[in-house]
Amino acid sequence: MRIPAFNRYRRFLSGFCLLIAGAIIGSSIYMSIHQRNFNILYIKMHNYQTENKQLQQDLESIRKTRNKQTLVNGINVYLQNQENAEPLSEDIQKEIEALIKKELELAIGQKATNVRDSRVLYERLISQKILTIHEKKYTVEVKSMVLIQTELSVWITAKEKRI
Repeated sequence: MRIPAFNRYRRFLSGFCLLIAGAIIGSSIYMSIHQRNFNILYIKMHNYQTENKQLQQDLESIRKTRNKQTLVNGINVYLQNQENAEPLSEDIQKEIEALIKKELELAIGQKATNVRDSRVLYERLISQKILTIHEKKYTVEVKSMVLIQTELSVWITAKEKRI
């Protein structure tokens, strides 16, 4: 039995290797584009979900305090970046704001004068709080807290806690 010479297949083998290398490179480029688009969609979905929760909570608080104008109807939490620190990702910022807002929900339905008088209590409730998000710990500090008409607005900063 005679074995054919390898020289006949050398040209086909190099072409086949180029085809396989092109498939690998093309699939990796496709996956990186797909992952980027998926990440953008995830962030948008997260924003829509938080906005939906926010609107539902606002609607619930408005229904609860519809006839009472002197009660706190809403809470707004704003996360500011620290001057020397690296800014946090948008996803983490939204989660921190949502957690702090959840902590302050007990102020909804309270009389505005009681909330204004016990401002220090609400500041201590969230100041120096350690939040765990995506297996990282963040400390929260209150910058200012303002009660305007029936809305409580809180400005905070968050810093990743290094272990």
